[in-house]
Amino acid sequence: MKRFCFKKCGLFAAVVCVITLSFSFSSCASASTSFTVSQPSKIPQDFFGISPDRSPLEKEDFELLDDFSAVWIRTTIRWAGVERQEGVWDFDRWDIYVDKAEAAGKKVIIILGFDNPWLYSDNKEKRDLAERELPYYLKYVEQVVTRYKTRVVYEIWNEPNWVFWKGSDKNFFALSAAAAKKIRELEPDALILAGSTSRVDAKFTRGMFKSGAMENTDGFSVHPYGTSPVDTMRQINKLKKILNEFKYDKPIWVTEVGYSTGPVSFCHIRQYPEYIVKTLSSLSTQANGIRNVIWYELMDNYNPGEVVNRLDPENYFGLIHPNKTFKNGAEAFMLTAGYLAGAEYSPNLLKREKVSKNITSYFFVREDGESVLILWNNGMGKKKVRLSVANAQDISNHNIINREITILKGEPLLEIGKEPVFITWKGGENPRLLKK
Repeated sequence: MKRFCFKKCGLFAAVVCVITLSFSFSSCASASTSFTVSQPSKIPQDFFGISPDRSPLEKEDFELLDDFSAVWIRTTIRWAGVERQEGVWDFDRWDIYVDKAEAAGKKVIIILGFDNPWLYSDNKEKRDLAERELPYYLKYVEQVVTRYKTRVVYEIWNEPNWVFWKGSDKNFFALSAAAAKKIRELEPDALILAGSTSRVDAKFTRGMFKSGAMENTDGFSVHPYGTSPVDTMRQINKLKKILNEFKYDKPIWVTEVGYSTGPVSFCHIRQYPEYIVKTLSSLSTQANGIRNVIWYELMDNYNPGEVVNRLDPENYFGLIHPNKTFKNGAEAFMLTAGYLAGAEYSPNLLKREKVSKNITSYFFVREDGESVLILWNNGMGKKKVRLSVANAQDISNHNIINREITILKGEPLLEIGKEPVFITWKGGENPRLLKK
């Protein structure tokens, strides 16, 4: 529901964004910054999710989400859609949605938004719910929560620091605080998320805490869209520092993250697998502070060869096309999420011997004992390192484009460039990375 700075923007706005962010993009693309975390963490089995809003969510779609190891899904129960006339409620569509998701083993995040046209004489949404309109919104919140109780997670609004809210920050803080309080009163065991910011807006985020809007919440939700995985992780680290300022010990929920692969985008389709592996694995290393990661999104708005609006990046965030064919990057998501869900990030078990600081190395151990090592070079060119794992079996190099496997022998010499190298093996002693 975004995207980065191009959501529902025209050509002029897109060009302005490209110009203003071109320096950031070039810096991120060549940065040697590493976000390696030194502390071990357990990645929840339900860590990953995918936004499926363009999907009809039939049996085939749920099976596809299973293939992607996606447990979480997220959608909006639009206020204007369930109360088209004041006091007349219709949740039939959403009853079916929640029932189908539960039957398929999916966990649902419901966005509580947005405005309702009948509040105003001109019958147009304002996206600014002030003191007069707030009681009506809280009645909508009450209807949703009373109906679905703890069957779903509640997220208050979507990107209120962006185009989805037109009013003052003060008015939104009041709405968010009142909604969280109302949910807690109605359903004490409900999970409540607030924030839902586009990127990390420091002023807005601090305002949420100073105003008391984060009281009664169970997590801060964020959409850390970046020009690259490095920029995405910078957003996360920026948010963690702000949360620490306010001693907020609840987890971060990444309820949207992704990259558009359209013509007016920072991520070329060739880079998509690389960006996916780097982003998912980097976020996984911070599972001590991050509860989950929901990819935006499952499906593009076009099939290959169709004539679409090429200048709107919103069309190109998917992993697949509407005809269910895979985009370049879908296999990378399946590979990464499939191996990392439920694994233990174990940096303390990997020994690096004179290996360049520019090489990022993430080591994970799965519940079945299988090991996963993901490597890439943040610097220029390629570097060679040797992997030594005594008594290991089936050392395998997985191609992140198509998941083809190459079996490696002995102590393999690995050539590490900017594209991640994805290695797995069974058994063996703790691994060592050796400078060639």
